[in-house]
Amino acid sequence: MNRAHDVAVGMIDSRFEQLVAGNTSAQLHAETSMAVEMAHALGAIDISEHQHYVARQDRILERQHQDLMQKLEAMRP
Repeated sequence: MNRAHDVAVGMIDSRFEQLVAGNTSAQLHAETSMAVEMAHALGAIDISEHQHYVARQDRILERQHQDLMQKLEAMRP
């Protein structure tokens, strides 16, 4: 691949590492989405990589939502 691809993937992956580590902030999710969209818009990643990253973020968001719901259910009297 080329340098633009390597930089874009590095930026995206660094954000995914934070998400996987448990950071659930809306800001990080927005940064991740923006990094993926900008990389694709600038041609640094192709459509299959874009789809992969979007699906991956969706899975992480769903898992974080399920974890939160379980914690809230556990708190119910």
